[in-house]
Amino acid sequence: MIERLVEFSIRKKETVILIAAIVCLIGLWNAFKLPIDAVPDVTNVQVTIVTSSPGLTPYEVEQFITYPIELELTGIPGATEIRSISRTGVSSVSIIFEDATDIWFARQLVNERLKIAVTQIPPEYGTPELAPVATALGDIYEFVLTSDRHSPTDIRSYMDWDLSKKLKSIPGVIEVNTLGGTLKQYQILIDPKKLAVHNLTVSEIIGDLKSANFNTGGGYVQKEEEQVVIRGEGQFEGIEELKRVAIRTYADGIPLLLGQIAKVETGPALRFGIATRGGKEVVAATVIMLLGENSREVVDRVRQGVAKLEKTLPPGMKLEPFYDRSEFINRALKTVFINLGEGALLVFFALVLTLGTAKGAALVAAAIPISMLVAVIFMRQFEVVGNLMSLGALDFGLLVDGSIVMLESVIGGFYAGRKNFAHPMNEEELRLATQAIIADRCKRVARAAAFSVAIIMLVYLPLMVLEGVEGRMFRPMAITVALALGSALVFSVTVFPASLAMAYRRPFIHKAHAWERIEHYYIRLLNWGWERKKEIVLFSVGLIVFSFTLGSFLGSEFLPRIDEGELEIDAKRLPSTAINHSRDLNLEIEKVLFQFSEISSVVCRVGRGESAAEPLGTEETSVMVKLKPKSEWVNADTREELMDRIKTKLESEIPSTYFSMSQPIENRINSLLTGSKADVVVKIYGDDLHTLKTQGDKITSVLSKVQGTGDLRVQKVLGLPMLQINTNYDNMARYGVSAAEILRTVEMMRVGANAGKIFEGMRRYDLVLRLDLEADEIREVKNIPVMTTSNNTVPLGQVADVEILDSGAAIYREGLKRRIFVEVNIRGRDLGGYIEEAKEKVKPIVDSLPEGYEVIWGGQFDNFVRARNRLILVVPVALLIIFLMLIAAFESVYYALGVFTVVPLATAGGILGLLIRGLPFSIPAAVGFIAVSGIAVLNGVVYASILKEEIASGKKIGDAVISAGILSLRPVLTTELIAAIGFLPMALSGMAGAEVQRPLATVVIAGVLIATALSRMVLPIVMETLLGWDSDRLVKKEQRRRKKENIYIQIDIGDDDLSQEFTKSASNAENRIETTPDHEIKKKQSKKKLR
Repeated sequence: MIERLVEFSIRKKETVILIAAIVCLIGLWNAFKLPIDAVPDVTNVQVTIVTSSPGLTPYEVEQFITYPIELELTGIPGATEIRSISRTGVSSVSIIFEDATDIWFARQLVNERLKIAVTQIPPEYGTPELAPVATALGDIYEFVLTSDRHSPTDIRSYMDWDLSKKLKSIPGVIEVNTLGGTLKQYQILIDPKKLAVHNLTVSEIIGDLKSANFNTGGGYVQKEEEQVVIRGEGQFEGIEELKRVAIRTYADGIPLLLGQIAKVETGPALRFGIATRGGKEVVAATVIMLLGENSREVVDRVRQGVAKLEKTLPPGMKLEPFYDRSEFINRALKTVFINLGEGALLVFFALVLTLGTAKGAALVAAAIPISMLVAVIFMRQFEVVGNLMSLGALDFGLLVDGSIVMLESVIGGFYAGRKNFAHPMNEEELRLATQAIIADRCKRVARAAAFSVAIIMLVYLPLMVLEGVEGRMFRPMAITVALALGSALVFSVTVFPASLAMAYRRPFIHKAHAWERIEHYYIRLLNWGWERKKEIVLFSVGLIVFSFTLGSFLGSEFLPRIDEGELEIDAKRLPSTAINHSRDLNLEIEKVLFQFSEISSVVCRVGRGESAAEPLGTEETSVMVKLKPKSEWVNADTREELMDRIKTKLESEIPSTYFSMSQPIENRINSLLTGSKADVVVKIYGDDLHTLKTQGDKITSVLSKVQGTGDLRVQKVLGLPMLQINTNYDNMARYGVSAAEILRTVEMMRVGANAGKIFEGMRRYDLVLRLDLEADEIREVKNIPVMTTSNNTVPLGQVADVEILDSGAAIYREGLKRRIFVEVNIRGRDLGGYIEEAKEKVKPIVDSLPEGYEVIWGGQFDNFVRARNRLILVVPVALLIIFLMLIAAFESVYYALGVFTVVPLATAGGILGLLIRGLPFSIPAAVGFIAVSGIAVLNGVVYASILKEEIASGKKIGDAVISAGILSLRPVLTTELIAAIGFLPMALSGMAGAEVQRPLATVVIAGVLIATALSRMVLPIVMETLLGWDSDRLVKKEQRRRKKENIYIQIDIGDDDLSQEFTKSASNAENRIETTPDHEIKKKQSKKKLR
């Protein structure tokens, strides 16, 4: 089948080249449409339900909102985990589904269950809503809006009602989250004493306002030939109309107006978050991308939209971006394209040097762009995003292997038949003879080339079955590599033979003087080694054992940290910290940060916005730090060093705050995956918050003494002061006060009672009633007057017990249980080693936990262990399949065993490479070991194939293993060299994003070098030993097969349909090696016979 495809491609070469050109154009078009991002989106399938209820404490939020939602969602099909956060005024419940679940189907399931859960939640406690369809990579653009001429309320209103709406209309944008400024409200400030004078209640006022604040329609009337619509308008249009609302009309006809008993004004709503920049409060906004969109295209559209909107801003307003995802994407793509470009150039020059023909090298190198363009077509079909992993892990050296094998075979054919070409021939005869050799030689090795590519594709099979984060990270890479290799295989048996037939109209005779010298030295090395077989084998085994022993001391981590170019600092204070105090501390943070010349801008965000997309408390600050290019750094050489210096400086100058250092995307991914932003998370489960805190403090104390502990904190679940007002029913009955009136009074202290909406054109604002109390009066809450049923007032302290308690700051739940996190960011140590030591030291605390409490370790460590265990299971299966394929191909278990001896040598080389460069074992390094195993097997196959032919030609096994080593030297060295060179730029790059590629490339290069150097000596010795166990039967079997082989090539030439049939024996002129009994190796030149 493959031979016929090669023959057809040569016969119809013009058609094949034309089809290839058309496919390339289609691939180029798809390349511009391919979704692009910096890193894979590893976010799980997740649906979040957010409920805003400003008047409730964490306990009430948990009891009345969070728990009913969790209970109803338990058992939902496909759900793997439910976790939640209950804070003051907000509930957030996240449901994580299996990876195969469609996000829209998951949202539909949640929405159906949520309708039932809503019936269990009192309406006044808020309405649960689904969060936007976005992921950890959804925050693509962030900016601040400032003005010296406008109030914070005006800036916020313009942001909410103008900018946000226009930005959300941009295709690909799902949401714009706003933080900072003040949210405008129409406020009616009630004086309880005046209500008592006029015998009024708050409920009466709210009823009067709601009954008047609406418009209605009365249908229409006909007036002659016209139809006139009837409309009644009663909506309040502003403060003056509100003041003139008649609350009551006395018998003498004098009305009691709202303005007489209350202040009516616009004011700020209760704030739960602020944003600062440059020492001033600003309004910050985050543009969120819809799941599945092309981030680069969406960011471009947002930037264009922002540029247009800037021209329409009111005078004095400025829009200043401070985070643009496209900058990181462009840096990552630059890394990918530079590495791939340098790799392609290095591969090309290496091909020219090894093959000795620039024309042939160019034809081979054409496999790189053509294979990539074809792969891109299928990447779009399979919805594979182009990023650092899917594109950056490609080795162009692997893509050209099949074409190299064919060109080597063709060059060998030209050289072997050089005497025949010395006879007089016209141009047509010369062309026909040249094409005949091209066809013959390509068909000879077509199966071998296909088999070799199949092996490389097969070794990537384990990555296809990874699950969780590691699956989402590496499965696209495996798909891309498989697509590129498959495309390269098709290229090598179709386009490449056709291009050879078009490019070479006469034979190319390569005088490989360099290779002859290399072969000469190799023969001398074989002479030397053949007398020391035992020592060489022992040395190789010793090296393998030594490397594997040292490998057990390698550190381990899930993924290297990618340099995003920005930092995100989380600052946490005591839960009781007021929002204004957090704002003041933000200014101190900015002052400290700007002492570092490496920092270009800083934006601080405290708490959460009204949408509660991220339920942070007012004691928490997220600091976005934009860094200058590394060429301008002065205080540090690396990102890690700079982070350590910044953290040390912040902690020394602002001791009351806990700081943790991370990066924007890294932070969001960790937060969405585990509910925490830390590298390592110790989860403690139980019922009582105080017990959870006690156990968390114990573990924190122990972990602080473990080497490598960087940022360390236990979640603050307690410490929020709560002013609790408990109704006293005895006194309430005595004074005639209802519980509803007391609770209404409590509500109106700060949040306010909602009385409707006020419209300003298309804008709408809340109308609320609040008590007209100053801050000092609120502290003296016992003296706040409460209405009685007899329209008198009584101090609140007379009918309720008022006390200050230490309340829960936040309640975290997972799997219907309360839990607390101990969070650790590791510095200067590998993840695996740290976890091992930490677990050992924490074990006594875990063993002494109260009944019903448990500890589970999570974070990146969880991902690493799951990926490692899966690879430990799947990689041996893949290698077993390859082993069975080798047995089927060579019809002998001995050949398969011999080929597999190269794999431990390559693995040992990879381990040494990691040790020399000081890199820990990680999942990218594991991918490198998988790749280098395939390359090692591939080159073992080349040697074994030639050895089989040598035995079939009549040579003894002892002679054949040596001659096969010499004959395979050039193709093996060429393919190994090209494979290593293709990864060289990735191994040496220091650009953004290269951190992920470096371990993979290091393993492959080191593994290839060690395996090539040792296998040239070890493989002949091992093969001689293995085949010697059954030498007579193997020799006879190969010789019988050889006698049956004749190769026929039919070539159709142009319109004349001329044909020539070449029948060649399998013993065409080759370089043969004869080994004398005393192992003196002599090279002989045999003559080629053409039948």
